[in-house]
Amino acid sequence: MKYPKVVLTADRTLMSPYRGISLASFFGCAPAVDPHRSHDTLLYKILRNQVTPRVLFDFICNPISHHNGIADYAPYGLRKVEASLVRDGYSSEDVVVAHPDHVDKFIGPETEVVGTYEMDPLGMGPVTMTFTYGRKQISYDEFYNKDLHMKINRAKEKNGSKAKVVAGASGTWQYNYDPAKIEEYGLYGIVEGDLGGIGPEIDGAGAKFFDALVNNELEIANPFKKHPFKVEIKEFEKDDKTYHGRFIHYWNEPTVDEIPTIINPSMHGMIEVMRGCGRGCKFCDVTLRPLRYYPVEKVVKEIEVNMKYGGLKNAWVHSDDIFVYGLNPRTTKNMQPNREALEELFSGIMSTGIEHTNPTHGTLAGAIADERLIPNISKIIRASPDNMIGIQCGFETGSIRLIGKYADRKLSPFKPSEWHWVVKTGIKTLNENYWVPAFTLIMGLDNDETVEDSWDTIELIHSLEIEQPDSKFTTTPLTFVPIGLLEKSEFFDIGNTMDPPKLGVMYKTWQHNFKYGIQKFMHKVGRDNPVKNFFFAGLARTLGGVPLDAMERYARRRGPEHEMVIEKIKAKYW
Repeated sequence: MKYPKVVLTADRTLMSPYRGISLASFFGCAPAVDPHRSHDTLLYKILRNQVTPRVLFDFICNPISHHNGIADYAPYGLRKVEASLVRDGYSSEDVVVAHPDHVDKFIGPETEVVGTYEMDPLGMGPVTMTFTYGRKQISYDEFYNKDLHMKINRAKEKNGSKAKVVAGASGTWQYNYDPAKIEEYGLYGIVEGDLGGIGPEIDGAGAKFFDALVNNELEIANPFKKHPFKVEIKEFEKDDKTYHGRFIHYWNEPTVDEIPTIINPSMHGMIEVMRGCGRGCKFCDVTLRPLRYYPVEKVVKEIEVNMKYGGLKNAWVHSDDIFVYGLNPRTTKNMQPNREALEELFSGIMSTGIEHTNPTHGTLAGAIADERLIPNISKIIRASPDNMIGIQCGFETGSIRLIGKYADRKLSPFKPSEWHWVVKTGIKTLNENYWVPAFTLIMGLDNDETVEDSWDTIELIHSLEIEQPDSKFTTTPLTFVPIGLLEKSEFFDIGNTMDPPKLGVMYKTWQHNFKYGIQKFMHKVGRDNPVKNFFFAGLARTLGGVPLDAMERYARRRGPEHEMVIEKIKAKYW
């Protein structure tokens, strides 16, 4: 058997359709293992050190289909790299996107590079850090990423392969904080930034990057030789041991014409319509990249690939803020949306014959800046009670002080003082047009969140429940991670610095999700199989109270002040 030159893959949590359940891909952030659990407890006797039972996780996180070990679907960024290699002269036999369960079949003597796509490899992402109490437990993201690397290493040893294992995608910054994993996984190199979509945007470089790897051009840093790829050999001192890691940087941003079009189906029918944002939030790295927009024709081509080769009937439209599409933030007054460009975009998307589309991200301010925007787009994409449109929005905080300090342009064309009005009006507008926002909040923003800021967030969520009792939205708290313009800041250490009000924010957000999201409308959002939707909604109702109980037990362990916050929320904000 002739082995491929390049093998691309990702772990199970990134290679699952999650049985078509909306937002279930976040399930990978759930805690898998508690290495500190006492062996004397009843829970240990039942589950050993498992937190979320693996049988349940593996059932919901079902494997993707494959043909002889070649994945039928793959993360969008991985598809971009595959397309760039084929575009630049690699044959389709030289490049294989492998199913994580069958990656060992493709790694042999001829294999030069194994590239792994990693979004949260060590469980340090904001959602995961929240769910695992600051990584005191091991998430399924980390669990299955390690499982993948162990398979790769066993295959290399078994088949006599000297392939260079290179980790890429938006989560690779995490290896800076746990460098022991570089050695444990046998990583040759780490590409900091995403492979496609987030700088360094290796998909624009294509074969140049992989040729440099194969030809040993990235062995060491050479400041006297001009090279498009900067190599940084980092040394880490941790736990009385020295570790080294080869970190690779690429700073060129490809033009739209240099960005390849995918040639095989992406996970969840994801396609991209733009890169960059222009909003300028200090806590986000997206704002550091230049804005580029795909023409409608390029978007349509990628949807057609997903439909023709993947049988997909939906398009998950990726952007960092869909309401920025088609505008120039430097010349457009107050970030006013380009309604005509957005209408043209979504008309083109629907012209392909797909049945459902939704954008991944958007700002509330952008959604309501033009009162005709959401109603017009909703008509184009045929939003209805039976075709709900999901979108992730940054709620960030209820604190006007923090919004004004860290994200004032997030509100353009509105002012920070209008933030609460923007949130309430945004939810009302989206819901009236059959959109359901999934909100994310930031806990411990730049470690600058005061007691008053936390209570502002709790009160804003509660006022929404009182004033708009039939509203549909979810809230997910994320711990602050130092990226973007705040990369020199410290992590918010949720495991050791959870003061009572921040615990209150966590409790209130999950209380809202359980009472409103899970119990009231979750079963109405799914589209493809009503029976399946009711089954999973019932499962969620059964398990939904578990986090609330866990937080109440945590409060009792921490002491009276934490307990008082929980009791206050139950009495005043339920």
